[in-house]
Amino acid sequence: MAGTIQFSENGLEILFQIRQDGIVELRDFRPAGTAAAAETEQRQYSTEQGQEVYPILEVNVTGKSTRGMHGYRHNAGSASLDFRYQKHEIRETESGKELVITLKTEHDVYAYYHFGMYRGVPVVRIFTELENRGQESWAVEYLSSFVYQNLCGEGKKPYYEKTDVYLPFNSWSCEARWKREDLSDLNLTGMMSGFNSPKFGNNRFAYTGHSSWSSVEYLPMGLCRDRETGISYVFEVESSGQWHIEYDSEIGERLTLALSGPTEQEHGWWLDLRPGRTFTTVPAAFGAVRGDVSQAFGALTEYRRRMRRASEDDRKCSVVFNDYMNCLFGDPTEEKEKKIIDLAADLGCEYYCMDCGWYDKGFWWDRVGEWKESPERFPHGIKALSDYVRSKGMVMGLWLEIEVMGTECELAKKLPDSWFVCRHGKRHIDNKRYLLDFRNPEVYSYCMDVVDRLVQEYGVGYFKVDYNVTQGIGSELDTESCAGAMLGHYRALYRWYEEIFRKYPDLVIENCGSGGQRMDYGMLRLLSLQSTSDQTDVIDNAYIASVVASAVTPEQAGMWVYPYEDDAEHVILNMVNGLLLRPYISGMVWKLSENSLNLMREGIALYKKIRGDVSTGTPFWPLGLGTLHDDVLAYGIQAKDRAYLAVFAIGTDTAEIPLSLPDRKISGVKVIYPSVGNCDVSFANGVLRVHMPQKKAARLLEISYQ
Repeated sequence: MAGTIQFSENGLEILFQIRQDGIVELRDFRPAGTAAAAETEQRQYSTEQGQEVYPILEVNVTGKSTRGMHGYRHNAGSASLDFRYQKHEIRETESGKELVITLKTEHDVYAYYHFGMYRGVPVVRIFTELENRGQESWAVEYLSSFVYQNLCGEGKKPYYEKTDVYLPFNSWSCEARWKREDLSDLNLTGMMSGFNSPKFGNNRFAYTGHSSWSSVEYLPMGLCRDRETGISYVFEVESSGQWHIEYDSEIGERLTLALSGPTEQEHGWWLDLRPGRTFTTVPAAFGAVRGDVSQAFGALTEYRRRMRRASEDDRKCSVVFNDYMNCLFGDPTEEKEKKIIDLAADLGCEYYCMDCGWYDKGFWWDRVGEWKESPERFPHGIKALSDYVRSKGMVMGLWLEIEVMGTECELAKKLPDSWFVCRHGKRHIDNKRYLLDFRNPEVYSYCMDVVDRLVQEYGVGYFKVDYNVTQGIGSELDTESCAGAMLGHYRALYRWYEEIFRKYPDLVIENCGSGGQRMDYGMLRLLSLQSTSDQTDVIDNAYIASVVASAVTPEQAGMWVYPYEDDAEHVILNMVNGLLLRPYISGMVWKLSENSLNLMREGIALYKKIRGDVSTGTPFWPLGLGTLHDDVLAYGIQAKDRAYLAVFAIGTDTAEIPLSLPDRKISGVKVIYPSVGNCDVSFANGVLRVHMPQKKAARLLEISYQ
């Protein structure tokens, strides 16, 4: 049975080894032209100890042993070795190829390992389906979406002497804060104690999404880099709920990366795979490039563009005005809105989104859920306001938090508990909100009726769908585990969005979770725009703006442009924050002078000229991923025939940036926003020098090629 499945595809060299016993290993996943670190001949192993077996699927099953001492590592279940090769096939798809490897246990539990490849993209999409065709249940405690057990295995040095791990810290108003760690600082070293064998270790480093805010502590993604070979590995878990990322080591031998959805150990997830039942893991993505963070995230950006739902909005990159941040802050009235609508249209915005507060006359937080306008706030109704927006050449948008009902919502008091996330016999309450459970068909239908009414009766063409609360560990109703219920809720929610887009293909839906607390490609595979933060300070927002394209494609990254001071440099900095992402306009525009409004008009007009490049170009970071300790930030977009660079001088008025673009020779650099302003730019000997008129200033530059 021994053999190989080998690919040379999309700049990758990939090798699966089929062992003599039928166990399939992913032996090599590396950029093309890199020498293989491992020999491909069959290795001997002990089925009892199993320390030298590296299966492509890791499974922990109740009642089955581990393969040895393992600590909290997941890649040690003896059930993983029960899956033996049956066949494989390579399917041509619209976007590339898909390898499907079929595995089977002696008790007729089948696994279908899907390995999807996109033309020209060195990132693959992986998930596994389990199917029980046997007569006995399998009680699953852990199931990997993807595992690779030869990370940073190329070159001469052992992995623990040369690996940097980039951790994607993320939280409310401080999104996408990457931190680089040496592997030894994470206790994944080549040192050991008490054993003479260099092939054993219990060490792991893990980070996890614990609830229904997928990115409240970390983004569900990561990057690690081999300093010796220059290879960077980039990956993500495409889940809006619970997920798990784990590095672990068999000391001196292998570094493993395991990606998964919920687990029993971390989340209390458990699956009764009864005869006839199937289960599919959450998808994961994994790629390898020879290069730094710019090349790695550039590859992931292209992957995200290929795997997501085709959206006209992501091509057009329409400019949205939203009335919340540093603006009305959830206190809308018909009179206030009309004045801002006039200004938004004059500035050049194309959508106008009225944010929270439109559905209740007073304190509205705990009364959401029926989604009917307050007659006190809108005596002529939302339809009249929507018509007014359209008369100004824009499309009307509304804020919804569709997955919740407030504890004081009259409808919520009349509904059965089966509509809601429940635990210990009671509805789960988070910050005065009940949480709807989309697994319930009545919930699904009710929420669809809300969207139908707002689209058909009010003429809404844009929704900002927010999510300001979390489910905790999930619901106990109709499930084997609370975590399983949460996974079921999200899969039903995805189906709900898919149905919406079948009915309303031109509808634009923004994903928001108190800013960027649910920023993941479970959601962003479907929704065309992401709220990146609730940050209200323009300087702090610049730190997010300069790096958030690592977490979401530039054209999906809604970045607040919200002037709250009538000062030219303040307005310019706000505008530069958004110009290489998706500028999301707001702020106290009615307080601005004509000069400040002109700067906004100029920025929006420029964005409309370059947004085609933003939506197709590749992000890059000539200074690396910026941190709060940096005085200068730089983030760019490389297009086909030019590049753009946003430069932020926060703690200084002078920036020096080494600038080298692969396969390009730079002929010149100039400021393109603002068109008039005191800023000196020069480029010589590979170094860009920018002298700003003051600290806390920013400019957008255009880089020309020979």
